[in-house]
Amino acid sequence: MKKISIITLGCKVNQVESEDIAEKLEADGYDVSMGLVQSDIYIINTCAVTNEAERKSRGIITKVLKINPNAKIYVCGCSSENDASKFNKGEFVKGIIGTQNKMSLIEMIENDDEDFIKNNSLKTIARVTDRTRATLWVQNGCNNFCTYCLIPYLRGREVSFPLSEIKKQIDTLSLQANEIVIAGINLSAYGKDLGNNDGLIEIARLFKNKKTRFRFSSLEVNIITNKFLKELSEYNNFCEHFHLSLQSGSDNTLKKMNRHYTKSEYLDKVNLIRKYFPNAGITTDIIIGFPTETNDDFNESLDFVKQVNFSSMHIFPYSIRSGTVAATFKNVATNVPERVKTMTETANIMKSNFIENNINTTHEVVIENEKDGYFMAHTKNFILCYIKSDTPLKPNQILNVRLLKPYIDGAIAEII
Repeated sequence: MKKISIITLGCKVNQVESEDIAEKLEADGYDVSMGLVQSDIYIINTCAVTNEAERKSRGIITKVLKINPNAKIYVCGCSSENDASKFNKGEFVKGIIGTQNKMSLIEMIENDDEDFIKNNSLKTIARVTDRTRATLWVQNGCNNFCTYCLIPYLRGREVSFPLSEIKKQIDTLSLQANEIVIAGINLSAYGKDLGNNDGLIEIARLFKNKKTRFRFSSLEVNIITNKFLKELSEYNNFCEHFHLSLQSGSDNTLKKMNRHYTKSEYLDKVNLIRKYFPNAGITTDIIIGFPTETNDDFNESLDFVKQVNFSSMHIFPYSIRSGTVAATFKNVATNVPERVKTMTETANIMKSNFIENNINTTHEVVIENEKDGYFMAHTKNFILCYIKSDTPLKPNQILNVRLLKPYIDGAIAEII
């Protein structure tokens, strides 16, 4: 049996696609692993969200050939969609595609595999995931065209998957995992191409009367309405964690980014979330050093994130993407590493305060794994819990815990 490794960079959608490829390959009789391990065949699912992501995507080929100089390599994803020529590394790279129809890699592999051709009646293998948190991809593409982002050019226009198919997937996944993350390239647009502006509400309704809890991966400001939040507040299995994309707290920078909202509008949405979910975890992404970002713009952004008081922030320096509008802007941003450091320090303080405010509160968690003598799990509002137990706890096990004290990047919790 030949061994295949799938190496995935980037977003949850890439992760889901890689898992779909793995499932089909395992059903066809291959021994499939995730990550950079000794294998005969490698699939690299690439990312192009930043220059660093593209550099890492290309660098994987070198790492693969150090492990197995005779490896057969197949490449897919956003980086190869952006520039396939950068992955053309001679005889070792057997196939390169972009973001569309990644499952066609399976046909490429099997058509090049003499053993598979000789024995096309291989035993079907059921794929059992050991991940507590399943991810369900419901939407692809993006119509937003933020000036810094290549994704709309690489992924194409917004496309929503049929609700009937999503229901089937949820019904299946809910038998395997006690938490499902709903994901998409621009998740907030789900249903609009189908003429349905309540698409995410209809997905939420699929979890009615289910034990499995659910959360949304990343949302845009426009989806946050009274109607949407009221619906979610009626579900005990909804995880009150909102990853609400911001990118900048400066109105000038937001306009240059083509983000279609002001910081005042964003704050109104945050306050609306807290009206329905007072203890919600609200997380976000921040780009530092956008080409037009002056010191005043940065300071405005810094003051704004303090006003919002996020529970956690993903901070990264701007990366120029050739082919985007922002790549043509004159770059006036200075002291970017210092700005990143300042914003990171602020984010760490806010995260610590959020955890501290949750000490002595009780939460439902789903056990994920064990590390360094602790069982690991996340609360519904996405605080990482470190749990001690005299008896072994199993992945996917649901428990109620009380947070006792801050610890590392989360909190020590006791079972109640």
